[in-house]
Amino acid sequence: MSVKYKLVQKKDLTKGAADDAKRYYASAPVSGKMDFDSICELIADRSTASDGDVALVVLGLIRAMEEALLRNEVVQLGRLGNFRLSIGSSGTVEEKDFLASMIRKPKIIFTPGDKLRAMIEKVSLERIDKAPGQSGSDNDDDRPVIE
Repeated sequence: MSVKYKLVQKKDLTKGAADDAKRYYASAPVSGKMDFDSICELIADRSTASDGDVALVVLGLIRAMEEALLRNEVVQLGRLGNFRLSIGSSGTVEEKDFLASMIRKPKIIFTPGDKLRAMIEKVSLERIDKAPGQSGSDNDDDRPVIE
């Protein structure tokens, strides 16, 4: 399986680089989006469950994950992988100086399971050229917006 990438010029983040220095970095451009309904339909087409049944189970999974993560539990989903809550903060020299407001917004960390790790091992890379009119500015960001 081939994953396409393009080169994007961004600020040089290497130690000692000049403030205006730039480098080219590989970026995997998003080629589309698979929404919740499409996922449910795809799973339903490959099973005996209806898309409504699949949606009900996935929504139940999300609710169960929310509850477990809020209890600081690791959610293990077998071959899919694990999810856990993570927080970070700025530090203080003295314990008495620490304030809860120093804690940054929590994140959910996903660690892929054996099936997804095996898929990644088989990936090959294919460079694509920029489409005409595209810039390679610092603002290129191929991450999808999660709504």
